Amino acid sequence: DGRLILGLYREANGTANGAVVTSDDGGQTWGDVIDIDNGGTRLDAETDVIELKDGTLYAAQRPAMCFSVSKDRGNSWSVSKPMGFEGHCPYLLRTPDDIILLAHRLPSTSLHYSLDECETWSDNVAVDTVIGAYPSMVNLKDGSVLIVYYEEGAGSSIRAKRLRATRTGIEWLAP
Repeated sequence: DGRLILGLYREANGTANGAVVTSDDGGQTWGDVIDIDNGGTRLDAETDVIELKDGTLYAAQRPAMCFSVSKDRGNSWSVSKPMGFEGHCPYLLRTPDDIILLAHRLPSTSLHYSLDECETWSDNVAVDTVIGAYPSMVNLKDGSVLIVYYEEGAGSSIRAKRLRATRTGIEWLAP
């Protein structure tokens, strides 16, 4: 419906949690910060949000890789729950075939995919052996996905790979 949502993380009183802010005017103004209950788990969240087919918003948060959902356009959120795997720097993307990808750091550079609107996730799929920070993805015109990330540490460089997500798994493609 045009609403913009920016994922945040907040730290206060010895704990941390995910949060969002929303804009209904194309980013000209932003509302108050809306906290996502961490459920008692410290979440240095790096929150990323994706809209599911039914309009539910799904937020991924690190490091225990937890999720929270909003049924009211991001105005309130469920208590965060574990996804069942660790990871940092979550980045969500829906492919044209309605496969949801979740790229992240740790272990190394990895991703998981969901065929059922984030109800369940695949086993870990290794993207690279380096600890790739802040992966980002984009759908390309040919139906493939480009994932870009940078190496951590001294001499860091930017890396990229191309993939195709299918109902049977991830296929790595030539650059």
